[in-house]
Amino acid sequence: MKKIVLVTIGVATLLACKTTKKQVAKSEPVIDCNGKNFSYNTDIKPLFEKYCNRCHSDGGAGGYDFTFMDDIRKAGRNGDLLGTVKWKRGYPKMPRRAARLDSTTVAKIECWIVNGMKE
Repeated sequence: MKKIVLVTIGVATLLACKTTKKQVAKSEPVIDCNGKNFSYNTDIKPLFEKYCNRCHSDGGAGGYDFTFMDDIRKAGRNGDLLGTVKWKRGYPKMPRRAARLDSTTVAKIECWIVNGMKE
């Protein structure tokens, strides 16, 4: 009886892992950032000024003041920035009370993060 229970638990665990891997692969499209070297001052700062800084300045909503590079880099490194602009489950949808950012804008932010968040 113990062997049957252990085998059942083992099979269930393996199936759960296999299912989880498939779901992650489907939900995360691969972004091709090769050859796309965006800089903060030229490409990203105007986006933050347009979509983010109204709330994320002067103390910063959600603990981030995006007028400071340290806060922007922190949000980029820990996943909060992409989680919010991609409207991922478990993250607040940003920009708040506004339409979702278009895929080109999101891809630009993601490539900037992937390429090291250069100024």
